[in-house]
Amino acid sequence: MSVYRRVLIGSTVAFILLGLGLADRASAQDWKGNGRLAGEVLDWQGNPLPGAVVKLDLPERGGGPEPIATDKKGRWAYFGLVAGRWNVDIAAEGHQLKSMYANVSSVARMPPMKIQLEKAEPVGPPPEVLEAIEKGDAAYKEGKYAEARMFYERLLDLRPDLGSTLFMQIARCHKQEGNIEKELELLGRVLEAEPANAEVRMLMAMEAIEGGLLERGMELLGQIDETKIVDPDVFFNIGVSFVNKSRPEDAVVYFTKAIALKPDYLDGYFQRALTYFGLQKYPECRADFQKVLELSPEGPQADTAKKVLEQLPAE
Repeated sequence: MSVYRRVLIGSTVAFILLGLGLADRASAQDWKGNGRLAGEVLDWQGNPLPGAVVKLDLPERGGGPEPIATDKKGRWAYFGLVAGRWNVDIAAEGHQLKSMYANVSSVARMPPMKIQLEKAEPVGPPPEVLEAIEKGDAAYKEGKYAEARMFYERLLDLRPDLGSTLFMQIARCHKQEGNIEKELELLGRVLEAEPANAEVRMLMAMEAIEGGLLERGMELLGQIDETKIVDPDVFFNIGVSFVNKSRPEDAVVYFTKAIALKPDYLDGYFQRALTYFGLQKYPECRADFQKVLELSPEGPQADTAKKVLEQLPAE
């Protein structure tokens, strides 16, 4: 189970970038942009898996690119993606379907995802299972989320062993329908099957916060053993959620946790710098943008850092 990078779209960042003349692509209505997403697929034994099919979908932007297959080393990459939270589905013969979220940024290069698939049942799925998958996926792609849920729930009755994957699929449908409570309920079912999965609990906290259920989100955060978190993206995502809910002080706390976990975490410094800018904490903003330039002297983030540094008040 993975937790997925989020794109920082809070009003503070939008204001800064607009003020610097850097944000003019939010009006795009399709899935094409400047982001990228890449990763490696492993088989159920942990070996690189060539020929696995990776499919991306961004329903609110009208779909996504054509599916691609992993190379001889199990690697794959998509380029030219718009920023947003993408649905990622990975299928391979002899393995269970893997479904997850992944967040793409237009300003930051996402670290490669490492995804291990689970072994499929030795007997092929019966026709009714294939029909439920095909019809559910087709309905989802057409934006018929209630219909998609019906097929996924039917499939869950037929294949309870696919519970975690299907709960994620059904949760996606509720997310698209704006029903955060039901989304959290289904993510909770995933957590029941994987009670030690701190990343799923963190995902629930993010969804609760962004859905306006702040008290629930804070409660979920309080239940997480942060010593189990090894991926700085997890803390980064929470920081983004707080920025998007106009809680920049809380966002700084979680960006700082991400940096503490990975001292050269470029995205953490960059987004914390933007948050400090919004808080008018200019010395802290300056220090973080200087760190961005130290870690990555060239590229979109470096360009933004240079422009902001030029405009900061003198020390």
